[in-house]
Amino acid sequence: GAAPGTATLVIPSSDSTAWYYDTVTAVMTKITDVDFPGNAGLTTTGSFAHIDGFAIIMTTDGRIWAGDLNGVTPWTATSFDSANAVPDKGIGCIRYKNLILAFGQQSVQFYQNLGLTPFPLSHIPSMTEKVGAVSGDAITEIGGTVFWCGSSPEGGLSIFQFNGNLGRVSNAEIDSILILAGASNISLTTTTFYGLHFVIVNASTTTVVYCIEEKTWHEWSSTVRLWYKCAGVSIGGTMVNYSISDQSTSGKVYIQNHAALEFTDDGTTYTARVQLDPADLGTNRKKFWHEIEIVGDREESASPITLSYSDDDYQTYTTAATLDLSDARPRATRLGSSRRRAWVLTHSANTPMRLEFLEGRATIGAT
Repeated sequence: GAAPGTATLVIPSSDSTAWYYDTVTAVMTKITDVDFPGNAGLTTTGSFAHIDGFAIIMTTDGRIWAGDLNGVTPWTATSFDSANAVPDKGIGCIRYKNLILAFGQQSVQFYQNLGLTPFPLSHIPSMTEKVGAVSGDAITEIGGTVFWCGSSPEGGLSIFQFNGNLGRVSNAEIDSILILAGASNISLTTTTFYGLHFVIVNASTTTVVYCIEEKTWHEWSSTVRLWYKCAGVSIGGTMVNYSISDQSTSGKVYIQNHAALEFTDDGTTYTARVQLDPADLGTNRKKFWHEIEIVGDREESASPITLSYSDDDYQTYTTAATLDLSDARPRATRLGSSRRRAWVLTHSANTPMRLEFLEGRATIGAT
């Protein structure tokens, strides 16, 4: 099956079997070769990675396996290597440029294709990193960068990236969310829209999202999570993003079409919320707030946005004004006084919203 030049989807199953779908037969077919590691009594882990005509998969005993050249159905019993630079459990593998990254719980090893026999890949010892992954479901790639949730030998959970160099992209607050969620409840996926790349981190009931270009984190929320895994495809001049849920059984397909954007969820507008840190302008003296102006994209049609604030560390909120992003200068005046104030913006219109900053004017009192 899966002859060279035939588009083929290869799918590992949780029971260590594997299946493939190609455009010639147009049916889902099981890999039955007795030498496929899942058929030989081993437990496969993570997804397939593909390089130079070889299908690559890991097993929980820390081995990395390669199928025969230019096919997904024939396998050789001796075509494997033990990724044992660090003695830990196999987690999963993924491709990065011309390399295969093989993840364990405490390490990641790098392989390159040298056309060897029977196993074509060769380990690169000097590149081994002592940062593992929590699961195959928590490893993803976008824009030539690999992201995963894992831990260093010192412990904890963080989101790491590899783009030629290893780096940590999560901060202390995000790491706390990961720890509270628990390693078994974390999965990663990626998506692209508005020309930006996003890493979506599902952490139990919380979803936090990292924007690669802006290096910022924000939260997504919904009554039912609809973004367990995302995939994108370009059709002519149209870029379409598909979102798959692991919670909803409604049978709906949710699509983000960049050529015909809508800002609703299944026909219903949703709320985007921006909550800023409390600001004291460098002193605990009372501030008299004269005006606040929202600086961002001006919309073509009415786009209401609510400006609120909290003067007691988010215990209570006061609605200051409802402004309109289609106005030339959306601003509110006569905003009272405070010692510390956190500003909050909420937007629920079926229109775009892209903000740059808040600009304000205040007088600092004598006491």
